[in-house]
Amino acid sequence: MLVYHPAFDVYHGVFRALLLLEHTPGKSMPAGTLRIVDLYFVFPYLLATLDFPRGTGAQGRKLAALPSRFNNLPSPRTFLAQSEGLHRLITSGLAGKGLISDDSLQEGYIERTPIHVPNEILEKADNRDVELAKYLGTNIATIPLLGKRGLKDRSKLMEFRYDPV
Repeated sequence: MLVYHPAFDVYHGVFRALLLLEHTPGKSMPAGTLRIVDLYFVFPYLLATLDFPRGTGAQGRKLAALPSRFNNLPSPRTFLAQSEGLHRLITSGLAGKGLISDDSLQEGYIERTPIHVPNEILEKADNRDVELAKYLGTNIATIPLLGKRGLKDRSKLMEFRYDPV
């Protein structure tokens, strides 16, 4: 039986990536950060397990109380590892269209280019999507990815102990 889920849909992933990048200062983030904030975008209830930086927890806990519009994950860490290939497809597609820098992508960094995102793409976002993207883009995606107290450590979704810091 085939079951559709937006978390595995490349086109929905492109929409999420563009929405998150548009609401991130500098419109850029490390590829690992995009993977983590995308997981929180699709499954906002997982924010409840995040070790929030000072001053960002109240809104994060409010967003974590939102029920998932899709379903729950048995293992977020396993899902994140399994979705790595999907994120490569998403970022490769964005680079192919010139919406993110191919040079930055080769270095493991997702950076928007000046090419305008068609309005009909971002207009698909409802108020909940925009609120979540703004929070994740400004408060979570700006946390350094690597090292102790980095996003990998705070989220407990990726190994951080061997990061070069």
